[in-house]
Amino acid sequence: GSVIVEVDESFPDFKRVLGEHKWGEFLVEPKDEGGFVSKVFYCTYNSDRDVQKNGWKRVDIEEKWFKTKA
Repeated sequence: GSVIVEVDESFPDFKRVLGEHKWGEFLVEPKDEGGFVSKVFYCTYNSDRDVQKNGWKRVDIEEKWFKTKA
């Protein structure tokens, strides 16, 4: 499946969200998802409304899901 992620402009170093991510390396408690891999690409939709009009559902990311950068 595919996911569109909106990153707030104030999020520090948002570019670290882009690229390939091994779930076991960035989730605090990965459980069964530890072997999963995601690939995140830049999206060219101009607004939330454009995304919704194309059938996407909004789910907000929570900072507590991620390990802190050492």
